[in-house]
Amino acid sequence: MICIDAKHIAVVAGTRPEFIKLAPVIRSLRRQIGEGAVRVYSTGQHRSLMDQAVHSLHMKVDVDFDLMTHAQPAAEIQRRVISSLDREFRNKKPSLIVVQGDTISAFGGAMAGFLNGIPVAHVEAGLRSHDISNPWPEEGLRQMIARISAIHLAPTPVAKSNLLGEGISDNRIHVVGNPGIDSLVATQDPGFTMSDGRLPSRFFAEDRPFALITMHRREALDGNLDSFCEQLKIAVGKYHKLGFLWPVHPNPKVREIVERHFSDEIPNVKLIEPLPYDVMANLLPKARLVISDSGGMQEEAPYCGVPIIVMRDVTERPEILDLQLGRLAGSCGSNLVGHIEKCLEDEVDQLAVEKWRDMQGRGHAADAISNVLIKYVNAATAS
Repeated sequence: MICIDAKHIAVVAGTRPEFIKLAPVIRSLRRQIGEGAVRVYSTGQHRSLMDQAVHSLHMKVDVDFDLMTHAQPAAEIQRRVISSLDREFRNKKPSLIVVQGDTISAFGGAMAGFLNGIPVAHVEAGLRSHDISNPWPEEGLRQMIARISAIHLAPTPVAKSNLLGEGISDNRIHVVGNPGIDSLVATQDPGFTMSDGRLPSRFFAEDRPFALITMHRREALDGNLDSFCEQLKIAVGKYHKLGFLWPVHPNPKVREIVERHFSDEIPNVKLIEPLPYDVMANLLPKARLVISDSGGMQEEAPYCGVPIIVMRDVTERPEILDLQLGRLAGSCGSNLVGHIEKCLEDEVDQLAVEKWRDMQGRGHAADAISNVLIKYVNAATAS
């Protein structure tokens, strides 16, 4: 076991994507330095989806603050996250705090560490859309986390370049890949079939092509999701032989819009409840294409060799556009039919897929991250 002092490494998460990406890191740290040296703090920012991910990934959470309330304003959840973690870290004083991505929980964890003089390690550092309002508030949060982090764990060389351009010292940046892909690789089952009992069966014959849809961005709720649904109806009518599977996000505003547009029965459209992470990870490679505004899907679909139509105006993962594994359709999807047509016509470049897999770490990012973190803590202890 690698030497480390009696203090612990604290890992903070509160949403499903955070747990998906941090679970392999937590496992790697616990394997190397022991269960008791790693404490996992859940803010409960997204209760139902987070619990689903924790269950699917067989994770152990040490402290659950359970801070989520109905229709809670962003400022209020931020205040409660920082306050709860500040009290915890003042009492426990971990050696290092690990946060991931660009959520309110990540920023709250980083701020609580900063206020208590505890170094912060930022997983998935350096992603940038270069538009502070898009995605909102994530672009602003991840830029602010960068200002107060001691260790920047960048997934790709492009992410590192962004950090260097912001004045972050090279010796504080480590290109380590994407631990979310570690979870994807570990979860996928080669024997998975479309007859899995957890999947809807209405049009899921093994040979039926389908598009997988995920939409949840809050900036889409001011009209763009309505526009997307109108464009999707046109696509659904044109591509009768293509199934459209949409696990609808639990956000009540998202549901109201989607169900209003698709209240009538359409044979090749299926609206379903969010799928457990392990089911989604195994379903993804079977899709003919993905239509999504999700950041995680922009990483996972290309890794599986599935083309993705990105329903955003900008993306912080420009590499997938350069590799022609993704298409940027805009947040309202004004030419969604044209993008679907191109995805169905064009073959995916397998060399491009392999390049993307190399960038993402091929399922070994968590060990690279944990090695950096342990080395940092040991060096700090020795000094």
